[in-house]
Amino acid sequence: MRRYLFLTLAVLAAYALMFSIGCDLLPSLDDPHAHQHDHDEDHDTSPPDARADADDTAPDPDLFGLPPEIQDWIKSLTVPQAIALLPEPDEDPTAGAGQVLSYVYRHASEADKRSIELATLDLARNSDYPQVRARCIGLLSNLENSYLDMRIRAAQSDPDQDVRIAAIRSLVLDGAGSLPVLRELTQDADPAVRQIAQDILTRAMSSMTGDEGIRDLVRELGIYRNDASALASIALVVRGESALPYLVDAVMNDTNQHRRAAAASCIAFICAGNNLLLDDFAERAQATLQADQVMEPRPANPAGVEPLLYVLRNDSYGPAREIAAQGLGYLGEAKAVPALAKALSDPYDAVRRRAAGALETLPAAPAVKQLTHAAVSDKVAQVRVFAVRALGAVGNDEAINALARATADRDPIVRETAADELGRLRAVQAFDALVRMFDDPDEDTRWAAVRAVGNLRTPQAVPYLIDALRDPVAQVANAAERGLQQLGIAKRKPTGFREPQPEAS
Repeated sequence: MRRYLFLTLAVLAAYALMFSIGCDLLPSLDDPHAHQHDHDEDHDTSPPDARADADDTAPDPDLFGLPPEIQDWIKSLTVPQAIALLPEPDEDPTAGAGQVLSYVYRHASEADKRSIELATLDLARNSDYPQVRARCIGLLSNLENSYLDMRIRAAQSDPDQDVRIAAIRSLVLDGAGSLPVLRELTQDADPAVRQIAQDILTRAMSSMTGDEGIRDLVRELGIYRNDASALASIALVVRGESALPYLVDAVMNDTNQHRRAAAASCIAFICAGNNLLLDDFAERAQATLQADQVMEPRPANPAGVEPLLYVLRNDSYGPAREIAAQGLGYLGEAKAVPALAKALSDPYDAVRRRAAGALETLPAAPAVKQLTHAAVSDKVAQVRVFAVRALGAVGNDEAINALARATADRDPIVRETAADELGRLRAVQAFDALVRMFDDPDEDTRWAAVRAVGNLRTPQAVPYLIDALRDPVAQVANAAERGLQQLGIAKRKPTGFREPQPEAS
């Protein structure tokens, strides 16, 4: 149905927004690894200095949401007292040891910071409790000396799965230095490790500044293992227009057909705007959004048109052409109509179906001839259904004649759809075709035809609607009564059926 295009875009946009928010919530420190060592050998320690003074009245992100008494307790801790909390395998759920240490560390002197780092490192390496090792590894990633090498080794070889997963999660903000091991871990024997490694790899690439992260994400497209392509697609859509040059290069030049198809999908979602031709549902939704000032209408980005047209015309991979056809419908550019009309003859069924669906969202009057052929002659019923809907969107006399022909289709869904479109258009010239459908063997088709004739509001419909009152299917008879009532012939009686509301004149 027409609304599915809009809903698909809305769902993906919501998913992309959640992904973006999720990335924003990841821990971030100013240059957290600026003092990272290439090796994690022990260093000489100095006696702990007094903790640096802190403004106890200012809001502190490490204490956010904690009860005031817990906040006061944390602020009262000395560095040795805070470190002593780390080895406890069962921590207070109100304020975990990691949360306490984060606060203490941020307010500590340089010497005390070093003490916290070494104590955390020792427990991350040597604790007998997996929960403690996992907690300390996660804490290390937020310290100035983050011990990347140690965390990588834990991700690769710790005997406990939860510790490995904690170590993998800790690599998300380590930039390019963590990418090789994350790629290695996406091949791990443990499926849980593989999946989390893929997720963190995608997030790590997304967090990188500059172009290299985008290039890395594009390379993940078309790789279905561990949902790599889906995760990368979401990240690239979040990146938005900055990713377009790399995606366009992929659809034009990449030899991997799956990557080309995925790149075309990303282009479509990045460039799609608020196309009010998507369907009546989209129009109502957009009007509400504008009225409530929830969002401003966003025009489509025409930069996506040419690469998608290139894919539709030239790509040898059917699914890539299918995605391009669907994407051109999202963009709503009239210049795509000739290519989509030609695609109605594509050898791949799904391309023809998507092309017909896209033409429903475009000013497709120039394509009526091709749509008519598709609506009455295509071998696939779903292609005929979409072509019928596109003809209904055009709504001129030539399109109405084609819809009247489609009322005799061999498939009941095509016949029903044609009746719905003719009723919506109030196409009186199709009256004869519609009343012939009153004897259709399919009850849903009869229902659609009776509704359509009632919507014509023409006096010549009266005897046919009276006959339809005797239909053995209650919803058909009810639709006939409603049609007569609209003509002032019948008195409306409650039936218990929920009828579609007539469209406004």
